[in-house]
Amino acid sequence: MGTPDVIIIGAGPAGLSAAAALSRGGLEPLVLEKAARHGGSLLTLREAGYIAEGGPNSLMLEKDGVEDFFRSFGLVPQEASASAKKRFLVNRGRLVAAPSGPLSAITTPLLSLRGKLRILAEPFSRRAPEGVDESVADFVARRLGRETAVRLVDPMVSGIYAGDIHRLSLRSAFPRLKEMEELHGSLLKAGLRKGRAAPVRRIVNFPGGMRDITDTLAGFLGRERVATGARITSITQGPEGAWRVEWLDPQGAPQRAAAPRLILATPPWAWKEMPLPAPLSSLLSDWETLEAPPITVVSLGFNRADVGHALDGFGALAPGIEGRNLLGLLFQSSLFPDRAPEGRVLMTCFIGGTRAPHLARLDDAGLRALALAEVSTLVNARGGPEFFRATRWERAIPQYNIGHSARLAALDEAEHRFAGLHFTGNYRAGVALPKTIHHAMQTAATILSKAKG
Repeated sequence: MGTPDVIIIGAGPAGLSAAAALSRGGLEPLVLEKAARHGGSLLTLREAGYIAEGGPNSLMLEKDGVEDFFRSFGLVPQEASASAKKRFLVNRGRLVAAPSGPLSAITTPLLSLRGKLRILAEPFSRRAPEGVDESVADFVARRLGRETAVRLVDPMVSGIYAGDIHRLSLRSAFPRLKEMEELHGSLLKAGLRKGRAAPVRRIVNFPGGMRDITDTLAGFLGRERVATGARITSITQGPEGAWRVEWLDPQGAPQRAAAPRLILATPPWAWKEMPLPAPLSSLLSDWETLEAPPITVVSLGFNRADVGHALDGFGALAPGIEGRNLLGLLFQSSLFPDRAPEGRVLMTCFIGGTRAPHLARLDDAGLRALALAEVSTLVNARGGPEFFRATRWERAIPQYNIGHSARLAALDEAEHRFAGLHFTGNYRAGVALPKTIHHAMQTAATILSKAKG
């Protein structure tokens, strides 16, 4: 390829989405990836008739342009079965259907009468002091009561962030809840109004698994635009504003490229090891302390006759108060039946997070024993699985803890001070995969607009 218009460091979902959007818009991107493969967190395992995910297991589509983006590259989403609407929570060692909205929270057996009455009193709850970066736990306890925080919200947060509701910032992690309080004065009132015109959301995967996304985008870009196994040795910005990047290819041969724009699409914990200009490294120093706990994804395949539970739902989440050794359990083959061979079922356990990081670091034997103990109790799985795979992520999901907004402000300042510099990834606009891809699309749109202007 010729001289690139944009250099992108990181070939995960964010980097490849930005690159594909830029290329479609007429600019020439070059993507550099340290790992030997592209795809980042999207890791689909295809073996013995099973299609298991080592990272994100599905994504939720809204009307934000992400689906249109996929389809423009020939990616046709596979919609989850109707059972995806049903969710379970672990309650005293058993799976109980989770509330689907404000009204069902009043009738759920998951809460005591006192807890339900506290929810009904939510419209009369006091507001937080102005300007306070409130934790999720404090917000929910203030508006809905501690029981709701512990029994309903804690597992939901574990399912999204694998995090701690006492440390996560409401403003950063769940800005819509903050907005509901500010605009309507009550979550119940906002929820009832939203229910009349609820946005259409669909849970999807792809025929070949989640890795179809990055494989398709990388295939569109071509090998000349996506360099894997690239060990970056220098990143500088010249006096004229051009970004110069030097790296070693897999054979150790030095390579270099220059472009007026640079996108960092790597996880923030990778920045410390990158040879960034000293003033930029100084601006980003607070990101070095970003919490991102380890998570291990354990996939288990069983004979259907060996699992007593109907597996008639999306899966189950476990509140911390239950003391389980897993964050959640996903019924993958119930959502997408082709994920397991005929007569088999595929389940996915998520282990670790801020709740129990040491469990994520167990060896295969320990993880297998732990996962089997959990599924035998929760869904009455008998015997051993015929399929077992563990995928470890030493640093998995970035935590939007209290003070995260200050980190985001540092990114804004860096983009302002260093011409042509952009940041995109799940640390910025939301950890959900669609949010990550949407932000990458917006980043590309901003660059295209400036280039054409």
